[in-house]
Amino acid sequence: LLSYALNFGAFIEGDDNSILYAWRGLMGGYPGLFALVPYREKLSEYNRLENRDLWEYRLNLTAEETARMVEHVWELKQIRFDYFFFDENCSYRLLELLEIARPGIELTEHFPLTAIPTDTVRAVKGAGLIERIDYRPSRERELLARAEPLDSDEQAWVLRLNENPAQLDDADFLALPAERRALIQDAAFRLARYHANDEERSSNAQRSFQLLGAINRNPPPPLQVERPPLPEEGHESRTWQLAGGSRDDRAFAEYGLRMAYHDLNDNLDGFPLGAQIEIFQLKLRQYENNHWQLQRLDLANIRSLTPRNALLQPLSWQVGGGLERVLGEDGDSPLVGHISGGAGATWQWRDNLLGFALGTARLEYNEDFAAVVSPALGFNSGLLWRNPLGNLSLEAAGDYFHNGEVRRRLSLNQQWEVSRNLGLRLSAQREFSQLANPVNEVKLELRWYHY
Repeated sequence: LLSYALNFGAFIEGDDNSILYAWRGLMGGYPGLFALVPYREKLSEYNRLENRDLWEYRLNLTAEETARMVEHVWELKQIRFDYFFFDENCSYRLLELLEIARPGIELTEHFPLTAIPTDTVRAVKGAGLIERIDYRPSRERELLARAEPLDSDEQAWVLRLNENPAQLDDADFLALPAERRALIQDAAFRLARYHANDEERSSNAQRSFQLLGAINRNPPPPLQVERPPLPEEGHESRTWQLAGGSRDDRAFAEYGLRMAYHDLNDNLDGFPLGAQIEIFQLKLRQYENNHWQLQRLDLANIRSLTPRNALLQPLSWQVGGGLERVLGEDGDSPLVGHISGGAGATWQWRDNLLGFALGTARLEYNEDFAAVVSPALGFNSGLLWRNPLGNLSLEAAGDYFHNGEVRRRLSLNQQWEVSRNLGLRLSAQREFSQLANPVNEVKLELRWYHY
């Protein structure tokens, strides 16, 4: 913890919210800089401030190799690089440094287009550079692990003690068994530390100090946090897709490529349920009589469906943009350009079952509309269920345009996880529009994850 860390990251001036941060990072809106900082500060930034789990991959570099790498970084100080989340990012630049440190290994040549961190870890592993892996859970994961055995009344006490530690002396609280009070006090302290960055330091520090005193007098058992699967053990980042189906009684074949990374229904090992990051997805469709068309081209499609609970209320959100086909006049399917986003909430109703509801907004370029750009407000709600076969999603979405057009969609997707890098997905949807009759579509898709 007392060592220094070499870091390459986006240089961010000001306070960008998570949606703007994601979009600017995708589009190269930030410069990248190397920096040498105390390692404990990086732990605080990733593990505490941003509530990220942290995986440490200890390298087997010799002292000579480490010195060679540091000398090269010294030459690069204050040089601003282009920074894109999915190619010229932190993991890619670190691969370049490892090639300097140990001449002869070829790491960057494996990443001509995208450099996803999990893929770069696989490359470093394959080169024999990793000698040990350690896991540091985030503050959020530690809090949820401590609160998991508490019932609803005990979680209510966690909130009360976090707001007012003086209630440690409340008669009703003292009437609880000592072992339950120990768990509640520790959860309240962890909740206070979780919110430490959003509150005045003096107020939070005083509450934390009082809770620490109670914990010292009645310590809880050691916290056991279940270690999740290694990120690099999940499916590979690029996806090739081959599908066959029927739309409005017309048979079609569909061919797709997604450069990165993961959607809500993909094979889940190594990924959190409810997280989606897709970059550059292309789908070509071939109908009967050899009629070809571009079905969709997604530049980015990101969704974060983190469930709320009694202690934490995170915002769920989504953002996307690209080209897609929609219902048009006389049953036609024009290709339209769009930028869309939304925000709302997600709830965990049962183990491995999420429900979500978001309000959405959309800007669309559609040649069937009179305006150059048409705005719409809408909704996106549904269920996401992790079941023995894989992930199932059921969604209802709607867009209500300023020009009077109303467009709605019901969809169902079930993924069968055939193997780590192979999936089979059944999709069905029904689309509604004021411009055309409802249309049904069903398809079966083979998905091969390969970098």
